[in-house]
Amino acid sequence: MADLRVELLAVEDCPHLEQARRDLESVLRKGIIEVPIQLIFVTGVEDAEFLGFQGSPTIRINGDDVVPAPELPIAFGCRIYRDAEGRMLGSPPIESIKAAVDAHRRDRLEAFQREEAARVAEFAREADAADPSTGSGGSSDASRGKSRED
Repeated sequence: MADLRVELLAVEDCPHLEQARRDLESVLRKGIIEVPIQLIFVTGVEDAEFLGFQGSPTIRINGDDVVPAPELPIAFGCRIYRDAEGRMLGSPPIESIKAAVDAHRRDRLEAFQREEAARVAEFAREADAADPSTGSGGSSDASRGKSRED
């Protein structure tokens, strides 16, 4: 999880910043590795434009908004969210934060499993090639469908 980059973007006087931070910390605490939260204060319209900021607070996991809303304009102000029941919230729903973090963890686990499987396969190929009992070409009688007793 070391490559997990977590950003919390907000304007300085955001009344929902602490709720967003508490929810984010709550989700991140469930992991086995402590992940730092990079708090980014957006101080003006120029910052908002540069950061692609759509309102305060915004949480991004590896650069992706936990509540993607491409239709929203760049904004230097508050952002309104909706929970699963459609109620208005001042910070990202905890379910959206959890889903984004879980998706990253799942992707990392799958990548790790693929890398390990490739390492095991390579080790097996090298061991097979180095084993004199397998004969020429690195394939054993058993792998050709014959037993040694044939």
